[in-house]
Amino acid sequence: MNKMKPSFRNTYKPYFKNRSKFRNRSKFRNRSKFRNRSKSSFRNPSKRFSPNQQSFRKRLSPIQPGEQMDYKNISLISRFISEQGKILSRRRNRLTLKKQRLIARAIKQARILSLIPFLSLNSKVIRA
Repeated sequence: MNKMKPSFRNTYKPYFKNRSKFRNRSKFRNRSKFRNRSKSSFRNPSKRFSPNQQSFRKRLSPIQPGEQMDYKNISLISRFISEQGKILSRRRNRLTLKKQRLIARAIKQARILSLIPFLSLNSKVIRA
């Protein structure tokens, strides 16, 4: 009796029972059935500038071009502090990121030099 040993191919069992789920996965990553409509204007140059679209309105800056953003300019700094003494958000101030950083730095310097208080005296503390 000449019995042949089973070859490696016959004994090998896949780790996953249903390999069809995991096969050819990379083919479908880059393909999408539904195209993103917002990107279509970038692909077609004729659709880039539509007369129906409204242009963004440039808001006026609360800081005038001649005003100096410095810790000594307390009249300017006080406009960007709430009644409680907190620094107001950039959205509420309508400032650019760069100007908001400069204002925040100026407020912190003015607080350290005690030109403006850390907490406002008007805020009431409620104790239970």
